[in-house]
This record gives sequence, C-alpha cells and structure tokens, in this order.
Amino acid sequence: MFIRFVCGEIDEDSHVSAGLFCAVSNLLDDPTLDDNDYAALADLMGWFGSNLKGPFEYRLKSTRRAQRAICWFRSTAHAHLSQAWELATLLERNNVFVWMIKAARTGYILYEDEAQILAEPFAEVRRLL
Repeated sequence: MFIRFVCGEIDEDSHVSAGLFCAVSNLLDDPTLDDNDYAALADLMGWFGSNLKGPFEYRLKSTRRAQRAICWFRSTAHAHLSQAWELATLLERNNVFVWMIKAARTGYILYEDEAQILAEPFAEVRRLL
C-alpha cells in the first residue's frame, strides 16, 4: 500500500494535485506565516532532508513519464509518515487543506527506496488525484 498527501493546487509538471512538500514550500514563502509555525515547518523539512532521498533527478529526464511522475510514501515508512502527519497538521492550522490518498497500485515506478516510490500515475489513479 502507498500513501500520498495532497493539497488543492495542481502541480504544473505532473498535472495532478500538488503534494505535501510543494504545499509546505509555498507556505514557507508566505510572509504572514507565524514564526513558531515557520520554525516547526523548517525543522520538519530538515528532518526530511536528512532522512528521505530526493528522487527528483528522475523527473528531470526528458521522458514524458518522468516529468509527470509523483512521489508516494510506502505504508511501512512509519517514521516518515509520522513526520508527514505533523506537516499536514501545520498546513491545516494555516488554512492549507490536506487529504491523504491510499493506493495499492500507483503507476509506472521509476524510482523506489525503503520509504517511497516515484511513479507516473496510471489513468485510474490520476482520476483520484
């Protein structure tokens, strides 16, 4: 099982709902963000920077499949999911609504490690996003 957190914005590369890290990045740029929430978000993003590999070099490939790929957490990545829920809570406290999607089949997998996959969504998955 795979888990993805999304918000209401549409990502210009993948053409589906933007993920958790895009939403956090946008919120960190908001000048009205409370200093305590900024620090908490920055700390959590630092944790992810140290504990999650960035698969996005695969998105830079020229293939259409790579450009439209999105990330999913593995349901077994408990530490990562715990931190993701903390990010979601901070986002929602700042009026960025987040929902979680679960899928057994995500798409064409381009990258995977112990915590995540990067996959171009199948058509039936794309409709959920």
